[in-house]
Amino acid sequence: MRVLILGGTGFIGARVVHALRGHDVWTYERGQTGGVSPTTLRGDRAEIARHRDRLERLGVDVALDMMPRNGADARGVLDVLRSVAPRLVAVSSGSVYRVFGRLLGREAGPPEHTLCDEQAPLRTCLFPYRGASPRPASDPRCWLDDYDKIPAEEAYLAAGASVVRLPMVYGPGDPDRRLAGYLRRMVDGRRAIWLHAAGAAWMNSRSYVENVAEAIACVVLRGAPGRVYNVAEPEDCSERVWIERIARVVGWRGEVAVAPASEQAWARPAIEELPPEARFEHHVRLDSGRIRRELGFIEPVTAPEGLERTVHAELRAGLPSVDYTREDDFERRA
Repeated sequence: MRVLILGGTGFIGARVVHALRGHDVWTYERGQTGGVSPTTLRGDRAEIARHRDRLERLGVDVALDMMPRNGADARGVLDVLRSVAPRLVAVSSGSVYRVFGRLLGREAGPPEHTLCDEQAPLRTCLFPYRGASPRPASDPRCWLDDYDKIPAEEAYLAAGASVVRLPMVYGPGDPDRRLAGYLRRMVDGRRAIWLHAAGAAWMNSRSYVENVAEAIACVVLRGAPGRVYNVAEPEDCSERVWIERIARVVGWRGEVAVAPASEQAWARPAIEELPPEARFEHHVRLDSGRIRRELGFIEPVTAPEGLERTVHAELRAGLPSVDYTREDDFERRA
């Protein structure tokens, strides 16, 4: 099978290229991170129409968009991709579900703890990361202001594409380094990692990056048109248990402790993109049964092995420093 991938060089995309080994894989990307495919076409996403003739001559069977950021971003490439490939696949996120809007404090409603299957209600608030004022261009996370996978999905599903919704992805090279803050505290020998009660009990679906790549490859090869597939590990856990699993890898013997709600400004899960008003009573849990039943997906890497690989990669990369002022002050008062 010949596959065209938009953005096949990043944290997940590079692994998708590897997962599709044995197939004829072409990547279309800017070349800023270095191509991982021997058949790389250089070009900016916004200028893909200039390369239409060349892409059409490839004769690809499937086009995979790894990074449609919003509706305009998706529509900007769809006109070309529909003329390039008979099948389309787009990567989305569990952030489309209503429970995520409630987690961010952008939508009202009672706590949600149930698994979200592909028919679960979606958010009604769009662009959930936008604040009262735009982030300055100097902010490395300013792109979040224009991030919303719901209109991107709508554009792709209207074109008959398959859509893959991802959970929180961890693994070596994670650009968000979500384990680093916890690992820093463990390496520094802190006696406790503090979370408020809701944060300690919070459940959030995750998946190891190589398993995510294999799931995306599975949809590329066998996904049904117009079908949505969740990806997540079959068993999720609370943030407290997640930290304890990390601790076992490095041999840290401290305590994952619960601080009072008055300390929640700092005693919270280490998820940088979540705002201070995040409501951790809402659990973001994805049901991945469909991709297993319909496409026969099975993770090639066990969750413990994936976590161990991630921990060791983070330690080798060097851990960022942490300011313990507020934690020390709380421990003196406690």
